[in-house]
Amino acid sequence: MKAKLPNFFTFKSAKDLVRLGKKNDGGYLISQSDIIQSDTLIGLGISDDWSFEENFVKQKDVPVYVYDASLNFKFWIKRTLAEMIKNPFNLYPLKKFISYKKFFKNDKKHLKKFVGLNTDNNNYCTLSSILDELNYQNIFMKIDIEGFEYRLLDTLILNQNRITGLVLEFHDCDIHLDTIKKFIQNFDLNLVHIHANNYSPIRLDDELPLVLELTFSKYCELQKDGYLPHILDMPNDKNLSEINLSIEKE
Repeated sequence: MKAKLPNFFTFKSAKDLVRLGKKNDGGYLISQSDIIQSDTLIGLGISDDWSFEENFVKQKDVPVYVYDASLNFKFWIKRTLAEMIKNPFNLYPLKKFISYKKFFKNDKKHLKKFVGLNTDNNNYCTLSSILDELNYQNIFMKIDIEGFEYRLLDTLILNQNRITGLVLEFHDCDIHLDTIKKFIQNFDLNLVHIHANNYSPIRLDDELPLVLELTFSKYCELQKDGYLPHILDMPNDKNLSEINLSIEKE
């Protein structure tokens, strides 16, 4: 599959990109230099996949703070019942729960909150409140929160001096292009990688992919040209072909 991006996505790649997370959906390319310089990892949105966080702390063992209110007791019950209906002897839910309990302990914390909305609902909190509470100055952030990311962009810009690296998944890019452009232009970290999520369609009008995974870096050494897809990239949906991205020339 082929897709095209506007010129403002032009970037230079990091020389030291590594892939963290499981194969296909859930894996991201980030700079090794940013991992080394980080003193904590904040993850917004995980569902049932913390493979990125597991791989990160294998590279550098830092405190981890993950926020996702959807991963709760009701989630585990529904997942277990659904799998038992399909196969009563399927031990996957149990193994997954054991993996969860094994990883999230001590300084690896899962906080049952959705991030991005200031409300009196206890299931929600703001990114500003998180950053005010956590006294870290070298933060790596991974954000995949299904459209709520647009509520966080101003806070990310205000706190960019504390961010070593950022993976940010943008949803519904067709209706938010101007907002994405403004963020890229005002965020001081270098855009070093772009990957299109092939679970989402491509708009025929201009060949724009509707979901993009963007990686930003503070500490990496840049290469002259970024090439897409990167050799470490994988299609999110393994049953569909990878999206080959090109960027419009000026």
